[in-house]
Amino acid sequence: MIEGIRFGQPWLLALLLLVPVYALLRRRQRRRRTVRFPPLQYRAGETGWRFWKQLAPQLELLVLALVVAGLAGPYKESRLDLIEDEGVDVMLVLDVSLSMLAEDLEPNRLEALRRIARDFVSRAGGNRIGIVIFAKDSYVQTPLTTDHRSLLALLDGVTVYTLDQNKSGGTSVGDALLVTVERLTRSRIEGRDQSLVLITDGESNTGIEPELAARYVREHGIRFYAIGVGGTEPMAVSFEGIPIGAEGDYLAVLDDRRLRNVTELAGGRYYRATDVGILEEIFGELSRLESAPLELRTVASRRSFGHWPALAALALFLLHLTLGGVLLRSPFR
Repeated sequence: MIEGIRFGQPWLLALLLLVPVYALLRRRQRRRRTVRFPPLQYRAGETGWRFWKQLAPQLELLVLALVVAGLAGPYKESRLDLIEDEGVDVMLVLDVSLSMLAEDLEPNRLEALRRIARDFVSRAGGNRIGIVIFAKDSYVQTPLTTDHRSLLALLDGVTVYTLDQNKSGGTSVGDALLVTVERLTRSRIEGRDQSLVLITDGESNTGIEPELAARYVREHGIRFYAIGVGGTEPMAVSFEGIPIGAEGDYLAVLDDRRLRNVTELAGGRYYRATDVGILEEIFGELSRLESAPLELRTVASRRSFGHWPALAALALFLLHLTLGGVLLRSPFR
């Protein structure tokens, strides 16, 4: 047997035992059909006839053996172990409420948020990353994935227009945290740490209290990081050129105190977006988390060789037909 060759239907190889039986029956048949007076038989050349008389039975047996081999389904299997890069699961929770249009960061808070998020994704290595966006309502922009190129493209489309601000006006940090925890727990891989990175200005005026959601994050063993985006002074905000607020008197502030409190309850770390080396600190933390391969898969591919015995059997059959029925003019028996 050729090294590495297997058969899909190996039990069919037992039919090869019938080949000698067929050879014996054909030999007896030829003897019975031979007349008593050989000189009266038609001969198409003594040399050619002797050669064909010896070759024809061998060809028939070989054709039968090849047909059986082809029916048995010979194949060669190769296996490849695929191991995804090690890393952790990180869900980015991005605030896209109207307060993020405040221009205390250049050109505004939302653009600063996107720069931080893009830098985070581009340096994520083997981490799975997902994105949740929120204002009053929260949505999973993308589930956990290692396709960082697609994530960067999606981040380019994260604006205040991503959500309908007429229906989703306001900010609910707590609801966003609950949605994120639910998504992370559903995608959890044993031995692989999970973390949540909240990027917001900290204002929360609707939905569940962020402090309650922070405890929920901690209970599920999810590492928590918060990045506060915004300046220290209140800032007026306009949307499509119109000041926000009942009388245009709304002022956006970075609720630094509340974010620190939420972070403490979640057992996490808090950073200000204006801190020097903020991303280096976060990645330093993530590098110390327990990582594990996403998946260890063995991919088996089969290369069928069944067509080769079939083609060989066809070629020998045509040779048998050509020599016995045409060139040597012997009747096909």
